[in-house]
Amino acid sequence: MGKNENLAHAGRDGTMSATGAILVLAAASWIDVLEASGAGDALLGLSLEPLAPVAPLPEALVARAGILVLEVDPADPRSMDRLSTVREGHPDLPVVAAIGNADLALVRALLRQGVADVVSLPFEVEELTRISLDISARHAGERKLERKAETALAPLVAVTRSIGGSGATSIATQLASDLADHAMQAGEGKGAVIVDLDLQFGNVGAFLGISPRGEIDDLLDAGSRLDEQLLASVASDAGNGLAVIAAPEAIMPLEAVDTDQLLRVIRMLRRRYAYVVLDLPANWTSWTLSAALAADSIVMVVELSVASLRQAKRRLDLFDSVGIDPEAVQVVVNRVEKRLFRTIGVDDVAKTLDHAVLGSVALEAPLVSTAQNQGKLASDLQRKSRFAADVRALGAALRETRLKRGD
Repeated sequence: MGKNENLAHAGRDGTMSATGAILVLAAASWIDVLEASGAGDALLGLSLEPLAPVAPLPEALVARAGILVLEVDPADPRSMDRLSTVREGHPDLPVVAAIGNADLALVRALLRQGVADVVSLPFEVEELTRISLDISARHAGERKLERKAETALAPLVAVTRSIGGSGATSIATQLASDLADHAMQAGEGKGAVIVDLDLQFGNVGAFLGISPRGEIDDLLDAGSRLDEQLLASVASDAGNGLAVIAAPEAIMPLEAVDTDQLLRVIRMLRRRYAYVVLDLPANWTSWTLSAALAADSIVMVVELSVASLRQAKRRLDLFDSVGIDPEAVQVVVNRVEKRLFRTIGVDDVAKTLDHAVLGSVALEAPLVSTAQNQGKLASDLQRKSRFAADVRALGAALRETRLKRGD
C-alpha cells in the first residue's frame, strides 16, 4: 500500500475513527526523518507527503484528511497565507502547525488563527500520537455536544458591582469554583468556565494563578473563525473542573466589542460547560447590558457604604429601564463584619434598595488578599473559612432558584 493509499484506507480498525486519517505536509527532509522513525507503524492512517512550506496544497488529499499537519514558515508571508487559506477553506478540518523553534508568542498567534495545536520540528512520533489522540477525543466531545444542540443552554451568571473595588471578582472566582465543583460531583463532567469581561482591569487570571493560553479578545476578534477548536485553545485550565477565559493583557477599548460576536461566544460556552460565569466591568455599555440580559442571574456585589448603595440603586434603575427581570438580580453584600454597632446593616440594604438581598459574605481581608497574591482561592488556603462558606451558600441558593437546571 502506497503512502497516498493509507489515506483512503485509514481508520478501518477504529484507531482514528474519531477524525479519520492524518495527512502530514512538510519539507522532504522532515518527511524522511519521520519515515525513518517508523511513524507509519505507530500511527495507522498516517500519510506523509513532501511539500515545501510555500507550495500550493494538494486539495484532493486535504479534502480527504481527518487531521492535517502542515509545516509553517512564520518568516514567509506566503506560508502564513497558505495556513489561513486552508483554515478558511476547511473550517471543520483540525490543522496542526509544524514549526521549528516556535516561541510562546508565535504559538499563541497561531492558536488565535484557529489551529488545533502546534508541533515542533523535527517531528517526534510520540508528540504526533499525543496530539492526534487529543484532537480525536476533542472532536468526539464536540460531536456529542452537537447531538445535544436541542437541549437547554447551561445556566449563565453575570457578576457585577455597584462600585469598583467592592470585591466582585473575588466572589466571582470563588463562586465559579463552587459551581465547577458541584458540576463535577454531579457527574456532569463539563465543569464551569469564568469569563473575564473586565477588558481594562481584569484580574481573574491573576487571582487564579494561571498563565493564560489565550484571551477573550482572541474569541472576539475571530469573526467567522470562531469554533470549538478555537474556544478550546483559548480556555485555560484552573483545575478542579474550572476553566478560565482571561481578559486581554493589553488594555482594550470597551467600544471595540462587537455585541453579536460576544453573544455567540457566550452561547458556545453555554453549550460546552455546565455553568458559565461572567465577570463584568464596572462601566455599562450596550454589550455589557446585552450580556446581562442573556444571564439567568445577575449577582450585584455591594458594600455597606452610602456610596456603594447609591450606585447600586442607580444600577437597579438601569436594569429596570432595559427590561431586565427584577427577580434575576441577586444583591450580595460583601465584606460584612460582625460588630455590635454599625451605621448600616444588611437589613438596611434591602430597605434602601427596595430589593431583596440574596446573602452576605464575611470580611476576611487578610485571607482573601493572601490567597489572591498567591494565585489561589481562599478555599484552597482555608477550606472552612467564613468567606468560602458564605460563597458556597450563595452558590447553593442560586442553584436552587435562578440556576436550577431542568435536566
